[in-house]
Amino acid sequence: MAVTDKIILSQMSFYGYHGALPEENKIGQRFLVDAELEADLYAAGASDSLEQTINYAEVYGLVRDIVEGPVFKLIEAVAERIAEELLNTYSQAASCRIRVIKPDPPIAGHYESVAVEIERKRSTSYLGLGSNIDDREGFLKKALEALNTTKNTKVSRCSSIYETDPYGPIEQNNFLNMAVQIETLLPPEALLDEIRRIEQGLMRKRDVHWGPRTIDLDILLFDHYKINTEKLSLPHPEIKRRAFVLKPLADIAPHVVVPGINRSVIELWQGLNDKEGVRIWRKNNGEGKFGLFEN
Repeated sequence: MAVTDKIILSQMSFYGYHGALPEENKIGQRFLVDAELEADLYAAGASDSLEQTINYAEVYGLVRDIVEGPVFKLIEAVAERIAEELLNTYSQAASCRIRVIKPDPPIAGHYESVAVEIERKRSTSYLGLGSNIDDREGFLKKALEALNTTKNTKVSRCSSIYETDPYGPIEQNNFLNMAVQIETLLPPEALLDEIRRIEQGLMRKRDVHWGPRTIDLDILLFDHYKINTEKLSLPHPEIKRRAFVLKPLADIAPHVVVPGINRSVIELWQGLNDKEGVRIWRKNNGEGKFGLFEN
């Protein structure tokens, strides 16, 4: 069942210097902030213990430090920074909704105020990794390290590594493939931008379709999202056909149901006709990390 409990701080008032106009940065103005954090509050209510909840006095202090701190041109950036700080500080918060209000912006017209409202949440995504050039395992390790140091993203589980036959008509070396689970505050398109940056940093070239590559990073699943745009398709459109994807993914997410297909990962793997060409290369250490990196 989805979490519906919330902690709400309304109309917090601060004085800051955010704005795109020079007079805003010099004179400053009043800002109002609403913060709504979604978290399971049952344990706090049952125990009457502050240790089981989110301390709203601390929340107030974090928001105050941002609004009264370094200057942003846009209140959109103020809201984004508040949401990021709250979700990174309070792991029990599943999501947050932030509204930043300018009661008296220096623009002509008749209105009560201007405001922006954003909602950010903690998401789980599964990625597929592959390499078949030079130090294949070394490239996997570098990709994991890069993912784990990407802002607002953390690798939480890794599959074993599998050696797999290359897919497609191009003659090339066997691949090493694996899957990882990540926790991220990034939306899907922003995560895609980050993994493309990692690929570029590891000399990934896209000269030949289904050709050899130093590293291949694909978003397989992102929460329960179904997306079909020119830039990104989720779930990955080939997920149910690829043994080199399903076998590693089944290591770490066997019972996750694939949106749109409505079958679990393990069901898709068990129902796959062609399971040839997928051989264990290295088992994980029971925690899903097998020493490739340390948290």
